[in-house]
Amino acid sequence: MSVKFTGKIRAISIKEGKSRLGFIDPDRPIPGHEGDILFFADKLIGISIEYVERADVVEFSITEWNRKDGTIQKIAQEVRFLNKTISLTGVINWVSIEKGNGFIKTDQPLDNLNKDLFFFKEDLEEIQIENIVKGDKVRFVVKIINYRDGRVIKSVKHIQLLSPRTNQPIHSVTNIQTSDIVSPINSQTSEIEKSITNLQVYNNNIFNLKELKEKICLFLGNHKTLSDPAEFEDYTFMILRLLGIHSLYQYDKKNQAGRADGFFIIGSLAVMYDCTLRNTFEEHKKEQIENYVNKLKNSQITIDFRLTNGDVRKKTLQIQGKNCQVWIITKNNTRELYDVDGIRVKEVAVQDLMNVFNKRLYSDAFEEDELSANLAVIDKS
Repeated sequence: MSVKFTGKIRAISIKEGKSRLGFIDPDRPIPGHEGDILFFADKLIGISIEYVERADVVEFSITEWNRKDGTIQKIAQEVRFLNKTISLTGVINWVSIEKGNGFIKTDQPLDNLNKDLFFFKEDLEEIQIENIVKGDKVRFVVKIINYRDGRVIKSVKHIQLLSPRTNQPIHSVTNIQTSDIVSPINSQTSEIEKSITNLQVYNNNIFNLKELKEKICLFLGNHKTLSDPAEFEDYTFMILRLLGIHSLYQYDKKNQAGRADGFFIIGSLAVMYDCTLRNTFEEHKKEQIENYVNKLKNSQITIDFRLTNGDVRKKTLQIQGKNCQVWIITKNNTRELYDVDGIRVKEVAVQDLMNVFNKRLYSDAFEEDELSANLAVIDKS
C-alpha cells in the first residue's frame, strides 16, 4: 500500500490552453523531495479543480512524473479532500414525497461524472418536502467525504429555495453560528447550566439536538477561566478524549517531573504533549522540549500512564514511520516553533482543539483519517 501524506493546498492554476494544476504544502517531509508538491487536475478524486481553494486539507500519495526533458519529478496523485464543503445552486430534478427523498441537478458540474445529487427530506431547511416540485431552484451545501477504500460520498445539507413560494407552511430550524458556540461562558455559567437542565423538548418529546450541541460547546468552551495548571492539564486530556482519540495516555502526575503531560497516536500522527498556562514558555521548557524530541526519534516509546482506578502501568508503543510532533498546549495562539530532524515542535492553542471538536460534533461523518489530518496541520488552519 502506498504511503499517504497530508497537507494543505498552497496554490492552484487554471489557465486557458494550459494544464490545470496546483501545489500542496505537505505537513511532513517527503523523501527525495523538497518544498511544495505538484498535482494535476486529473489526480483529484470526487471534485473538479474549479472548486479547489487555498488551505483545503488533503490526503495524497506520491508518484513519479517523467518530464519531456527526460528528468523525473515526484508529484501528488490520488488527492482526496478530507474536510471540504462547497456552496452550490441547482434545481430539483426529481422528488418523492412517499420516500422522503429526491435528486438535485447542479448548475455547474461538481466533477467529471456530473451526476445528480441525492438528498433526504431532513436536509431541507425552512420548507417541507410536500411543498417542493421538480424545477424549483435551490441553494445548498455539499460535503465531500472520501474514504480509503475509494468511496466518495457527496453529502447534501442545508437545502433552501432561492425563490420561496407564498402560502406554504414553513418549518423553522434553529440557526446556530459557530462564533457563538466557542465563546467563553464566564458570568453566564449558571444560566447555561440551568438551560442544559431544562432543555427544550418538542411536542413529540424529541430533544432539540441542535440546541443540545450548542450548550455542550458553550459549556466546554470555559477554558479561559482555568487558572490551576493541574485542572488545565485534565481539561486538555478530556478534550483530546472527546475528539475520539483512543490511543491517548496521561502520565502519572506523582512522577511527572521533567516529563510530558501525555502522549497520543491517531492514524499516522504521534504527539507528545505538555500543558502550560505560561504566556512565554520557550526558555522555561527548552530542556524538556529537547528531551521530548529525543524520545520521539526512537522507533518505539515506553510510557508510564495512569489508569482510571489510580494504578500506573507501562506500555510500549511503536512510532517508527509516524508523523511525530511535540505540542506545547496553551491558551495562546497556535504556531509552529521549529523543526528538528523532521519532528515538528508546535504551540497549540486549546481553543483550536475545541474548534476541531466543534467540527466533529457538527459533522455527519468525521472518521479517524480526517481527525488525524486536521490535527497534523492544526497550526495551518
